[in-house]
Amino acid sequence: MPIVRIPRPTPTPDGEALAGWSRRHFTRSALGVAAASLLLTRGTSIAQTIPVQMKGITRTTLERHAIPDTDQELRMDLVTLLPGVSAPLHHHPVAGLNYIIEGTAESAYGNDPPRLYHAGESLQDQAMVPHTLFRNVDDHAVLRFLIFSTITVGQPYTVVP
Repeated sequence: MPIVRIPRPTPTPDGEALAGWSRRHFTRSALGVAAASLLLTRGTSIAQTIPVQMKGITRTTLERHAIPDTDQELRMDLVTLLPGVSAPLHHHPVAGLNYIIEGTAESAYGNDPPRLYHAGESLQDQAMVPHTLFRNVDDHAVLRFLIFSTITVGQPYTVVP
């Protein structure tokens, strides 16, 4: 199976890399087609920022889709880390699929060695394993990524001890 890469957003003079990045770039990719089919079928679009208790990190829920006859929902969040920001030690109650839109992340779980993830790459959050390192390695540019998860309605995706 060939690897499909979503085109990187083109930075503008004001540094806003997602400006001018149209929806067609996202939906023409395999990830976009899969996400669109899962999220737009009976999904509810919400554009609200969920407060995160981590300085320099914002999380915005872009889509929610209730899973019938369960207390679960499929969720798509956009997360932004300011330049040089690191998340504190935390864990995730469920696995999540992450897609790096812009920037470079460094991530490690448990005793695993750190690994770099660049724009156009994906990684999986592990459920109930300490996320010992997650940071924006660039001191001058933001890190933006999408997280796709299936989670209990109302349950936070990131738990800080």
